[in-house]
Amino acid sequence: MKVTRFESVEVNVPSGSTLTQFNLPDLPNLRNAKIDRIVFYTAGTISATPLTGSTPVTTADMKKSFITLYEGDLQLIYRIPILEFNNIVNSATDPYQNDPLDINGITISWTKSFISLPSALSTTNVAYSIGIFYHF
Repeated sequence: MKVTRFESVEVNVPSGSTLTQFNLPDLPNLRNAKIDRIVFYTAGTISATPLTGSTPVTTADMKKSFITLYEGDLQLIYRIPILEFNNIVNSATDPYQNDPLDINGITISWTKSFISLPSALSTTNVAYSIGIFYHF
């Protein structure tokens, strides 16, 4: 895949949080961007998030995390496992996809999209680290 543009994004999980839904932040640089691919970075891939140096969400917690993505008011992707978006092979135990999910140029409504879980994360004061590949 040809990389035209890339942006790092973080979704923070505050210390002591018992929430089961985390909204994606407003991403002004990506408001009208056509998204090509999304990557969720595991704790086996990075030891600190690129924007704030936070500890990445554990792989065990990522295994129970799902993302819902909207384009405008249309819910396009509903509760797909976020590890579907990991294509980096780094250990025998860290799940990955050989064929990364292609988002196919959709324009995501970031403030409507969210990460959800069936139960609270086992570790808090962490962050989901996300890479967004895009073009205009």
